[in-house]
Amino acid sequence: MSDDQIQYDVHDYSPVNKYIEDQARLKRSASTWRYAKATALILVAIGILAVLLAWAYYLYKKPHRLVSLSDIEEKVLANEERIINNERKIPKDEEINTSTGENILRSEINKKDQKILELEKKLQNTDQQDTNQMQNLKDELEELKNEKIKLLNKLNEKQQVITNVIHFQSVNAELKGVSVKVTTRLHYDDPTNLKPNRSDGSDPITCYVLFNRDDLKAVELGSKNEKPNVSGYHLKTLNVSENDFIKLKNNKCQFN
Repeated sequence: MSDDQIQYDVHDYSPVNKYIEDQARLKRSASTWRYAKATALILVAIGILAVLLAWAYYLYKKPHRLVSLSDIEEKVLANEERIINNERKIPKDEEINTSTGENILRSEINKKDQKILELEKKLQNTDQQDTNQMQNLKDELEELKNEKIKLLNKLNEKQQVITNVIHFQSVNAELKGVSVKVTTRLHYDDPTNLKPNRSDGSDPITCYVLFNRDDLKAVELGSKNEKPNVSGYHLKTLNVSENDFIKLKNNKCQFN
């Protein structure tokens, strides 16, 4: 038995082991690449989201340039209300009478014309040899003519500037227990005409109503032959009908 020799086979598996290691390394590389791509996509998505959020914030903070027609109408009516309040602060005794002002200017111009005629006659009757007297009269005549020109310019400016006058007349009233203020506009495109008038031939007298509430805008009642422009919100909030506005218009608007 001692002479028996043990025989065994030796196999070299190093190529197999190398192949397995190479495959494992490739899998690790592929996994790393997938992770890198996923991370890059996440970063890109975060960047796009940040840009969109920044743009949305910019639009939120940007002043709004678009103004609705209702806002414009509200501002116009508020400005008219301010004009009414300012008119109340001015005493009637201090109101400017256009016709009187023009008549005063015309009277002053007539006086200047009369003095100019007198000086021209005096200048004709003055001895031509008296040069000092002649020069003094010429200077005085020139000064009177300049003063007349200034008065004529003032009269012309007064006639051109005072146009498109609007008077406001307001009365307090109630609409189904709600306190309101009814205001009548009287347009005078030609102030020399004592009756309200419009150059385009439209009705020169219109009317609107103001509410002592922030949630209700002014309502245009229109001219005598127009229907009030009332929104459904006003009718629902005040629990009134369009006929109630028509009755308010007929009773409080000063068309006559």
